[in-house]
Amino acid sequence: MNTKIKAIALAWVAAFGVLSCSKNDDTNPDGNGGGSSKQLAGKLIYSFTGNVYQLDLKTNQQSVFFTYNTYGFNNWDMSLDEQFRLTSEREAGVFDVAKITLVRNEDGAIVDEFDYDSPYGTDTDIAALLSPDNTKVVYNPTFDNGIVITDLDGNVITHLEAVNVGQEPVAFGISDEVLWLPDNSILFTLDDRYILKSAPPYTSLSLVKDMPYTQWGNLRVNKQGTQLSMMVSNHIYVMDVDGNNLRQVTESSDGEIHADFSPDGKHLLVAKKIGPTFFYWNLAVVPNDGQVYNMDNSADVIIIKPEGENTLPAVDGGTFWIN
Repeated sequence: MNTKIKAIALAWVAAFGVLSCSKNDDTNPDGNGGGSSKQLAGKLIYSFTGNVYQLDLKTNQQSVFFTYNTYGFNNWDMSLDEQFRLTSEREAGVFDVAKITLVRNEDGAIVDEFDYDSPYGTDTDIAALLSPDNTKVVYNPTFDNGIVITDLDGNVITHLEAVNVGQEPVAFGISDEVLWLPDNSILFTLDDRYILKSAPPYTSLSLVKDMPYTQWGNLRVNKQGTQLSMMVSNHIYVMDVDGNNLRQVTESSDGEIHADFSPDGKHLLVAKKIGPTFFYWNLAVVPNDGQVYNMDNSADVIIIKPEGENTLPAVDGGTFWIN
């Protein structure tokens, strides 16, 4: 049965009270700031202008993971078990639905495909994220629809249109974010101020964190479901998934955009700002050990540069760290 939520009064934990109303340093010959990526495990996934690359951290060899047509492409997401990828795109000549495709990574075969027809309006430029159990899709908030969850046939399971903050419903905006937690809960932002959580069947909410910052966002969660990373005032912070222990991880003269956790949660893959804008970035790895690392000169910062490449890879899309 579909559950449609027009406005949900938030049940705050008592401790929060009553709610009344976010340089690259290519110093070594191999491009690493203070160490080699070969001391790390797993593979990095990153994209630039239609190519999604895979870097084997043991060999430092880069290869193409898959390619996509930049025209009409919205986003792609990696499944928690790393077996699938989910893509969202706008089809040529189609103006009322987005095409969602589930692809098996092993052989590139299409496992499922459907058109997402949003409950209201014509949301076509929309990010889609695959649930940890590979059975549902959540779509990023929009002005018309807020947060929507569907099954893999495109049928709406949950539609969260607004949230009651105090006595007034607050609608979602295009700057709000949503992501899955490993237990199939969703975590999302609201009104550039709050981080909220909802567990299946998504009929109640709880406050995770009130964020009294002017610039913050780009949330990521570790595979263990215990920590979040985010950008706060142009640098990376981490905190426990329950909203406690917010602490800074990076500092620099430029800025950092977002950070993905390593599979074991012990390191962070940091998107390092290039130049005066956030359109492109480079990648670096820092330990996730409670310390603050200077991205300009710390010996513990590993700058990612594939073997045989003369320049650091520019990145303009999603990044992942997989086994």
